[in-house]
Amino acid sequence: MTQAAEILGISSIKYYDLKQNRTQNYTFDFDRMLDPKGNTGVYLIYAYARICSILRKAGFDEKTAKMSDYVFTSSNKSERDLALTILRLPEGIEAAAKDLMVNRLTDQLYEIATSIGDFYHNTKVIGSDNQNSSIALLLATKKAMETCFHLLGMKYLDKL
Repeated sequence: MTQAAEILGISSIKYYDLKQNRTQNYTFDFDRMLDPKGNTGVYLIYAYARICSILRKAGFDEKTAKMSDYVFTSSNKSERDLALTILRLPEGIEAAAKDLMVNRLTDQLYEIATSIGDFYHNTKVIGSDNQNSSIALLLATKKAMETCFHLLGMKYLDKL
């Protein structure tokens, strides 16, 4: 529990620092850094942990899964929006590096997290006819978030 709190705290502070536009004034505020709602590290790590939780509840095991069984086929708007958000990640990374503005990557990560929230509210995963398709999208989202966390130097948790 202490390790999880440390990961949440440090990652949230890093995220808050990195999401600031380097050309604007900076205000240090612990309450805003650790807020579980909104554009914060806590919110992002929660979104990631929720993906992991759904995958566990669906019985998905990365070590034994036959990945060819998990192919994404869009069936609703929230799925398409999430998929398109993930597909924009490479250009977001490139733009952040080109313009030396890390906050563009944090914006992309937050957009992924909000899209996954919309997906949860609009799509049944476990027990649905499209379960394997939804799992494929969750796996892609999980990987995209891991990539962003890694590039930002943030640790993350698969359980809270």
